[in-house]
Amino acid sequence: MLTLLAFVVTIVIIVAFHEWGHFLAMRAFGVRVLTFSVGFGPKLFRFTDKKGTEWVISGIPLGGYVKPLDAREDETAQGDPGEFSSKPAWQRVITYAAGPVFNFILAMLIYWLLMVGFGQSRMQAVVGPVAPGTVAEQAGFAPGDRILEAGGTAVEGWRPFYNELILHLGEKEKLPVTVATASGDTAVRELDTSPWSADLEKLPLDALGISQAVLIGEVVEGSAADQAGLLAGDQVIALDGEPVSGWQAWQETIMASANQTLELTVLRDGAMRRFAVTPETVTEGEQSFGRIGVAMGGIYQQQFGAGGAIVAAAERFAEQSEVVWASLVKLVTGKLSLDNLGGPITIAQVAGESASYGIASFLALLAYLSITLGIINLLPVPMLDGGWIFFGIIEMIRGRSLPERFLMAAQGVGLTLVISFMLLAIYNDLVKQFS
Repeated sequence: MLTLLAFVVTIVIIVAFHEWGHFLAMRAFGVRVLTFSVGFGPKLFRFTDKKGTEWVISGIPLGGYVKPLDAREDETAQGDPGEFSSKPAWQRVITYAAGPVFNFILAMLIYWLLMVGFGQSRMQAVVGPVAPGTVAEQAGFAPGDRILEAGGTAVEGWRPFYNELILHLGEKEKLPVTVATASGDTAVRELDTSPWSADLEKLPLDALGISQAVLIGEVVEGSAADQAGLLAGDQVIALDGEPVSGWQAWQETIMASANQTLELTVLRDGAMRRFAVTPETVTEGEQSFGRIGVAMGGIYQQQFGAGGAIVAAAERFAEQSEVVWASLVKLVTGKLSLDNLGGPITIAQVAGESASYGIASFLALLAYLSITLGIINLLPVPMLDGGWIFFGIIEMIRGRSLPERFLMAAQGVGLTLVISFMLLAIYNDLVKQFS
């Protein structure tokens, strides 16, 4: 139920904002708007405003549209001052561009709200245990490596590193990653990213054999960890001889081991040390679990005022836009398989999962999808906004309209391409569901 609700809310918001941009531009240029619809198919709710626009919410929330008075669809509209196709080309170009622009505005607004309300946290990109036989081991990655650069770009935290991995997808050459080793030296690891390119269903670090380090932050005075000799900054490498990869798995083991002595292998100042720690039993409500008294380390939290949040939001917007654009280019050029194209089922699943993590995660996804919709619609493909923008610019250069026969043929080609990609995305969704 949460998945379905999150999907509907996601589509309705980003589509409504997109169409709102078209609508406002049309109204600004005196175009008569006949219909503003969110969704397709059966009309669930509708009303007509004083200017004659019918506002509609339809039963299939997979898009939307704004329908202006247009002589190409209604010959009786010829000569009407509110008719759309007779407006100057520059006004039509602005009208088509307004939809994607409003998607970008929505994304910027969401990022700004996130920066003001939640700030920005970055987890230090420190490597934990490396899986044997993987490309990460072959590249020389070792526990304690702190990632400084990837592909020549400075990296501050795991998220920027993920972005660099995405930008490198499908490339044949290895990705140079500069690290500061546990001993304090600087080294360059040549990372082969092809295992992730070949299977994007996997998480990137899992596919490459890298794990996030478990770093100890604050140690509670008098706690089991304090008595065992653990210090802030220690990196947990193994627990009872088993590699520790990720804070959640480490935390679950501790909680399930109340009053059981555990052997920790810790990396401190470039050397491995062993400690014995016995989690104390803690009871909250009707549940009892183990606790050693440490907080997660390696996290940088930034808080922003209204002004500073604008800069931070713009940086996040630029970062995500680059990732979306690069991914589209790789799909079109064949560097990424079209099998990776996702449709409504994928969007629904991701939306539901992000909503389960909380409002901040859901809003971040909403911003990302809004950017994606905006960029896709700017592609110079007939039937998309970008195609009509392209034709409008050509018309402005020529000084006269393009032949109607050409526009109709181009529209048919564009419709075929759009429907083909939609069907491919849905097919990929179904294959993933039943494979």
